[in-house]
Amino acid sequence: MTAQHLSQENTVTAIEPNADMLFANKAQTFTKIHGSLEALKQLASEQFDVIICHNVMEYIPEDERPSYFSEFERLLTFGGQLSLIKHNQAGKVMQAVIFTNNVNLALDLLDGKDYESLSFANGATYDFNDLKEYTSLRIQNYCGLRTFYALQPNSVKSEEGWLDNLVKAELAVADLNPYKDVSFLQHVTLVKNQQRHFYSYLNQE
Repeated sequence: MTAQHLSQENTVTAIEPNADMLFANKAQTFTKIHGSLEALKQLASEQFDVIICHNVMEYIPEDERPSYFSEFERLLTFGGQLSLIKHNQAGKVMQAVIFTNNVNLALDLLDGKDYESLSFANGATYDFNDLKEYTSLRIQNYCGLRTFYALQPNSVKSEEGWLDNLVKAELAVADLNPYKDVSFLQHVTLVKNQQRHFYSYLNQE
């Protein structure tokens, strides 16, 4: 859905290892490539202004994550951005205790163990220190997502006006500490430096 929305005013290429998901909607008109890391390596360098990687890296083995980030950096134009949505351990622990009353899961998460996913392989969270190890892309900003939604009981989610009010509350704290540090998800924007353009300018002088 994200790719389709963005393709209305942008040139979009989507890469997905699950063929059933990738080709589920025949009406979509953006470019689709079936594959994963090997597909990224086939693309020419510095051709994307923005790369979107939402809820993906948790399901990539930790020792392979730097290879993906290396390809992202290679593919981005200078000054280009990587949009990353990641699971946040603190938010997942709070949800496990408060929303699902699963203390054992919370303790496992605190112990660094993988978590089960209904749609994907087992996942493992990572933090900002890990990101600095994975990539030289600079962290520009991060916001919280699902700060309150992950803690709300399902019984209230069908009430009239609940969603509108919740969105207002989520947006109000999305860029505030400490809320974005305990949100279930975090939206991180990373940027590729413009060093090459700077050197080119000096050479022209």
